[in-house]
Amino acid sequence: MFFNLTFRKRPGYSVHGIDVSHYQKSVDFKEVVKDGFSFVFIKATEGKHLKDHHFDENWKSAHEEEIIKSAYHFFRPKIDPYAQANWFAQHVKLDKGDLPPVLDIETFDGVSIQTIRENASIWLNLIEKKYGIRPIIYTNYSFYHDVFYNRKAFDKYPIWIAAYGKVFKPNLQDERKEWSMWQYTDKGNSRGIDGDVDLNVFYGTIEDLQRMCIPGKYNVNDLKIHIPKSLPKVGSR
Repeated sequence: MFFNLTFRKRPGYSVHGIDVSHYQKSVDFKEVVKDGFSFVFIKATEGKHLKDHHFDENWKSAHEEEIIKSAYHFFRPKIDPYAQANWFAQHVKLDKGDLPPVLDIETFDGVSIQTIRENASIWLNLIEKKYGIRPIIYTNYSFYHDVFYNRKAFDKYPIWIAAYGKVFKPNLQDERKEWSMWQYTDKGNSRGIDGDVDLNVFYGTIEDLQRMCIPGKYNVNDLKIHIPKSLPKVGSR
């Protein structure tokens, strides 16, 4: 007899989360919270024209259940990074207690590595200025080492790394850098979600996760991060 095995929470970590997009359709976040998940990243936009058609519904539902949340943008290296930053900022409003916005960057799209670095840096800086908090970089293990490894310009950004299979723990092979979140499977499950969902862990305590959020909601010592003031404004319609 064969059983359909699905992944559950990774042992050895106290803070667990999920990330969702239209593939999960409507998510019942009340059930997600009951299942022990503390945070969620929700897909908002892609490129400069696409908005995830379940974003508004899931964003509202996550907010109502007070799960720690943020939104991510799927980056297309061939598309103007100024237009992509503006598109994301038009559709995502972050509040006190939300995690930083996320740059999901995992495809080359035929663009050189140097161009990808330049365009990603533009998006990150624009979004940092817009929201007043440093974005998170999401990418997979091989893309990180091809594009971001040992690059001082990207050292300041938290890393959310995707590494599946038999990986015991991701190793960024960079003495200056540790990952903050680890997406360890795309075949997980949670109450309140039909079908597979990505599962993640946070490298730290729930108080550490709260310190990463936009200040003003949680009773923790806020991180003091300098935000540059000389960057172009994005997000106006």
